[in-house]
Amino acid sequence: MLALIPTTALAQPGPPADPALVEMSSAESSAVVLSLAEVLRGRFAFEDRGVAAASRIEALEQQGTFRDARTAADLLDLIETQINPIVDDRHFRVRYMGAEIVAGFSEAGPSPEEIAAFHEEVRLRGAEIPEIRWLAGNVGYLRINMFLDAPPVTEKLAAAMSILTNTGALIIDVRSAPGGEPAGVANVIGHLVTERTPTVTVLDTSNPAGEHTFYAEPQTPAFTAKPVFVLIDQETGSGAEEFAYDLQAMGRATLVGETTYGAANPGGFLPLAGGFVAFIPMQVVSNTITGENWEGVGVQPDIKTPAEEALTQAHRLALEAILKSATDVQRAIAEEGLASLDQ
Repeated sequence: MLALIPTTALAQPGPPADPALVEMSSAESSAVVLSLAEVLRGRFAFEDRGVAAASRIEALEQQGTFRDARTAADLLDLIETQINPIVDDRHFRVRYMGAEIVAGFSEAGPSPEEIAAFHEEVRLRGAEIPEIRWLAGNVGYLRINMFLDAPPVTEKLAAAMSILTNTGALIIDVRSAPGGEPAGVANVIGHLVTERTPTVTVLDTSNPAGEHTFYAEPQTPAFTAKPVFVLIDQETGSGAEEFAYDLQAMGRATLVGETTYGAANPGGFLPLAGGFVAFIPMQVVSNTITGENWEGVGVQPDIKTPAEEALTQAHRLALEAILKSATDVQRAIAEEGLASLDQ
């Protein structure tokens, strides 16, 4: 799952070692667990919960809960079963990356060279927009893997919307999409709204001045007067969930599929002892309409259907929506599309 707002820049000289091959002593395991408790106490978005979780983790360590871990993989398994339920946040997780990679962590933000390299990688990955299709009956289909705030994404999205501008309805597929960032979400929503629209507010609880509201600014090409359907499933996470939640709260889209993963609170990876890192939720996100988020409960579909059937269901709904007002050739094409679904 990608953080909604990255808080660390990670220099990766190579892939991390296999945790199953990294041997650990009891003292090393203890150092990792105690450093995790300290990070939760100081950086978790919910101060009281962080303090309570840290105390419980330290008690487990004193009881010898992690003493029998012989490898990094063993320790990760114990953290997942013993600590994850204590923290109780869908973004929280611990990974082994190795001392060399962890040494490259910084909260100072990436350099211009690192940003340029990232943008080039995003461009070469198709801006995380892998599929644009014209479905039968004049329905547009757009798949988004990641909601990123980067020029290659903005450019590719505008090009995609231009291709689909003459379609009568739009299906946006975020099934299995792991997330993104609020500015990336707002940019996509900008193509679907007629006026500047607030989406979410992100609060850094450690900084009284650290509250920021994101806005969807109207974008061109615009897709503002036509029906929109969003496909979701149990693996739709974080920023992709925000996209679905925001549009549902606005009444701007119909969600089709399954309840999403339920990870809302932004954060980033922070270093622990021994080459381990933890993804710590460090901010709280809330939708500007509901004042709530989807943490732990997920985003509920308007039309519940198995993930593998969601596209067909949304396609039918889109054609039915088009036919409510279509005339002449537009109606004939939509009827042709609807008939193709019944064959």
